[in-house]
Amino acid sequence: MKITEIDVDLEYDMMYCPSTDEVIFAPGYEEINDKAEALIAYWHLGAYLDPGIKDSKLAAAWEQLYERWDELTDDMCAFEVLENFLMQYDNPDWVVLLCCFSGFGCGGPSSQTVYHVVKADTVVKEHPGYEDEDCDDDQQA
Repeated sequence: MKITEIDVDLEYDMMYCPSTDEVIFAPGYEEINDKAEALIAYWHLGAYLDPGIKDSKLAAAWEQLYERWDELTDDMCAFEVLENFLMQYDNPDWVVLLCCFSGFGCGGPSSQTVYHVVKADTVVKEHPGYEDEDCDDDQQA
């Protein structure tokens, strides 16, 4: 599968699949919509050995790889093993959106990276309810 890296700002951006008309995440969502048909699987880099995989064939392939995890990570770092697995998995109907989330929390700047396996037409775009006040002022001037 193709992996596309995307910087995401959860204050403004949403992940949307037009063919299923589903929102996977958007501003105001406390968690990902893991019930969305368009979301096949996801790996959080902080817990990449415990992914959320909904497709049985993908789950079986991951289990086979996981059985060899120690052997594979002798030669490559864990992230390389995961990326190789995702790139080599063949399903033309899916893509991987590697989302780098950033924002501010109580402790200051924070970030999180998540691999999302989604239907191929899924996009990350500005949420339609977002209005940039600075842009509105510029347009009116």
